[in-house]
Amino acid sequence: MSDYGIVLTTFGSSEQARPVIDAIINCKLAACVQEVNIKSHYIWKDDYYHDNEVLVLFKTRKSLYQELEKKLIELHPHETPEIIMVDISAGYANYLAWINEQVKSI
Repeated sequence: MSDYGIVLTTFGSSEQARPVIDAIINCKLAACVQEVNIKSHYIWKDDYYHDNEVLVLFKTRKSLYQELEKKLIELHPHETPEIIMVDISAGYANYLAWINEQVKSI
């Protein structure tokens, strides 16, 4: 088990995601952020949706999760955004060290 994780959320477009990504990077809450175009299928308020979305992955230290979650909730345009953390159980030590160097200290 490592001290690192990947926080996932989705946006309707890269344009929606960009200011949030910039804020997270500038606050040093994530070392690296990736965007992936996806197709989401879900029920929201009794309606079924098939939407093109952007999945955003934030590489960070697990100890920063609460602060990152708070910032995402503050800035995210969705009423109930997907915000989940996936544990990085193992990884290349040099890459994990780089993450640690890029994010803020607690």
